[in-house]
Amino acid sequence: MVSGDPGPFLVQKGICDEEQWQTWLRTEGGTRPILTRYEIGDLIGEGGVGRVFAATDKTDGSDVALKVLKPELAKDEVQTKRFVQEARLLMSLDHPHLVKGLRVAKEGETIFFAMEHLPGDCLQDLLADDGRMDEEVALQVVVDVAGALLHLHEEHLVHRDVKPGNVLWSEDRGAVLIDLGFALQGDAASSGDTTAGTVHYIAPEQARGDGKLDVRADIYALGATLYHLTTGSLPFEGTSEEVLAKQVLESLSGERIRALDLSPQLHYFLEKMMAKDPEMRFQGPEQLQKDVQVFLDQRKHQRDTEQRLRDRPKLGDRRNRAMQDRSSRRRRR
Repeated sequence: MVSGDPGPFLVQKGICDEEQWQTWLRTEGGTRPILTRYEIGDLIGEGGVGRVFAATDKTDGSDVALKVLKPELAKDEVQTKRFVQEARLLMSLDHPHLVKGLRVAKEGETIFFAMEHLPGDCLQDLLADDGRMDEEVALQVVVDVAGALLHLHEEHLVHRDVKPGNVLWSEDRGAVLIDLGFALQGDAASSGDTTAGTVHYIAPEQARGDGKLDVRADIYALGATLYHLTTGSLPFEGTSEEVLAKQVLESLSGERIRALDLSPQLHYFLEKMMAKDPEMRFQGPEQLQKDVQVFLDQRKHQRDTEQRLRDRPKLGDRRNRAMQDRSSRRRRR
């Protein structure tokens, strides 16, 4: 039986040499890259394709996030092409509610790209830790992400994977959309690949694999995200196959929204964003952003007005103060 450090045993048996064993230790079994330019920090995220690490760029000391393609996928031409495409897209786009890509590179067998490191948590983690979100905060997320979608729309891009796990909440920037791994030119999607995405959030036309998608599919996914943020539950439950069928066939239930005493305006936004027929949805991110912002501004104005009324001195208070002032003047005489 081997105890303690198994390295000498593995080297003695010819399974690996000393250098390979030390590399295995430094890379934690190949899950952690060693790169010349970057000092790798904590693992901050992981998906099906890559792992994201906090890192420091040794050339200037800046903090970055490194997305590293998983080694087992690095030899897959399709996955590698999609990974590099995502990096180049992020580098080409510039919007406060989109994460910014910095550079893409390959060192040895490791393929990776650097992007800005934004302190904060993804909305999926916030849901898991804190439960459902305040209605107005969730609607501000919609305003921010709609701005990012508008920028993508202007570049003829469809994100195809809007969901809480792909939105980061930053104290400085608000909601920031990340992960463009499934993004495509709106006219590039064929019927064979439009179902890419996450089943609980994709639009009916995406679930059907109808062919070309446009920004209205992303608006549906943002609506499903809003539902999850404000109710704490998914719009449709079940296996992947069941959810795909429900996306196409079942209407959104308003029972949970009413049970949680959420506003009629929120219900309206959800119904319009998640309409089965794309023609019945908001037709673009700009209109969605405008309508939600108007509602939020009205809410703020109402609160400010109520606060001013609460702070205004009452008639009895003014009379009492006047009497106290007269009494004080008499004493001074």
